Parts: sequence; C-alpha cells; structure tokens
Amino acid sequence: MSKQPSKYDLILNAFITLLIEVGYQSATINKIAEKANVNPSTIFRKFKDKEGLLSAVIDRHLNDLAAIFDDALVVTGDIETDLINMSRTYQEFQEKHQEVVLIGLQESFRMPKVSHAVEEIPIRFRKILLQYFTEMRAQNKIKKSVDVEAAVMNVIWLNFGYFLTAIRYDNPELITEPEDFYEKQIRFFAKSLRP
Repeated sequence: MSKQPSKYDLILNAFITLLIEVGYQSATINKIAEKANVNPSTIFRKFKDKEGLLSAVIDRHLNDLAAIFDDALVVTGDIETDLINMSRTYQEFQEKHQEVVLIGLQESFRMPKVSHAVEEIPIRFRKILLQYFTEMRAQNKIKKSVDVEAAVMNVIWLNFGYFLTAIRYDNPELITEPEDFYEKQIRFFAKSLRP
C-alpha cells in the first residue's frame, strides 16, 4: 500500500502546479487550498503565507541542487559522452524545478531570494564544468587552444537556452526533442573541442 502524501506535500505540490500554470501573483491561497483539497487555514498554519510557501519551494530546490551534480555525474573521460550526460542531468533538474526558474524570470526584481536560487543552478554547473574542462585539457582530451571559460559558458548557454525554449514554446520550428538536442547540439559542440 502506498503512503498518502502529507498535507504539507499536498499544499506544496498544489502551489508548484499553480506557479507553473498561472504564475506567482495569480496563485492565491484560496486557489492553492482548492487544488490541494484543504482549508485555507491549513495553509496559514503550515506555511504562514504565500511567501512561506515560496520559501519552502526554494529550500527544496536548493537542497536538491546540492545533491544533483554530486550524485548524478559519472565522468568517463569521453568529452562527448560526459557533456551529454552533464547536459541531461542539467535538463532533468531544470524540468523538475521549472517553477523556481519561471518565478525567477518573472519576479526577479521583486523577489531577490528567488533570483538567487535560480542563479545557483548555472553557478554550480559552471564550477563543475570548469573543473572538468581543466582536467580534460590537462589530459590532452581537448585542444590546448580551447578557452576553458568560453567553452564552459557555451555549454551553460546552450543548455539554458534549450530549457527556456522547451518550457515556453510548442512550435516545432523552435523546439526539438531532448535527444536531438543532446546529439545535434551538445555532441557537435563537444566534437569541436577534441584535438
């Protein structure tokens, strides 16, 4: 028998769903309560207010972020395979936490805490990529002439651009399937780095 989600989780999940569907401003306590099938007073007891809900979402996001790149990345030493795996990890994390990214883009000036949480994703990804590219260059697996900083930023921009396009557009002229992105964009870029 599967365990029923707690009221805390029901409320948080309802809030996340509404963040994606209607945005932060339109995700009212009453709409959250209706979607979670709880009384609004339950939300106030557990989270105090909508900002308390947002803080809980951000905390969960940052906790997951702390673990995702450490636990999920297996480096093989093959630049193409590794960059595809890193990109896949990045995309899966972003998709799972898209509500934080969307709010960060929509509300960054009014909510610096959200903006900071969104910035943490590329900052951590950048650190991992810098270390990886530096090591690969030392092992002669990428050209000595490669500007490591520029290569790192290119991988970040490719991934962030793809993520934003994938969550905002349905037009087939703008979006491709994830596997096409990994094979046609990331693999292509990775090949350009090899000696």
